[in-house]
Amino acid sequence: MTTHETRPLSIAAVRVLALLVAANGRADPRELQALDELDAFARLGLPRAHFLALVGECVREIGAGLAECSWLRARDQAYIDQLLDAVTDAQERLLVCRFAAAVLTADGQVSGDERLVFDHLLARWRINRSMVTEAILHDRPRRHDGVPTIA
Repeated sequence: MTTHETRPLSIAAVRVLALLVAANGRADPRELQALDELDAFARLGLPRAHFLALVGECVREIGAGLAECSWLRARDQAYIDQLLDAVTDAQERLLVCRFAAAVLTADGQVSGDERLVFDHLLARWRINRSMVTEAILHDRPRRHDGVPTIA
């Protein structure tokens, strides 16, 4: 993975990331801070407010109900699979996983519903944790002047 994608992510990839933020039924300010630190909103190609609107949509659609079970119900899985299947680019998938790893660990704990969605994403996209680790290690966000930051 290069330090920066040359084009913004597809809206499908952005929706998957919004789903992961919404998986525990809310957007934690620490999750959004983690995305800010990665310059994610610029890299996603949309304003933070638009991303938050997508997160709110996902919370209404699925996030609030995920905490009710320790598995994906059929309707939840169908909703998630539809979002996941819309992302076909391998580099976009890895970048979403990279951002998702930052989001999931931002508050110091990974909830069961977050883990459930993330594990399903990895399985559906056939991405293993080593691939995510490599994506994290090779991703160096840039400052706004184009110079890579020191991680």
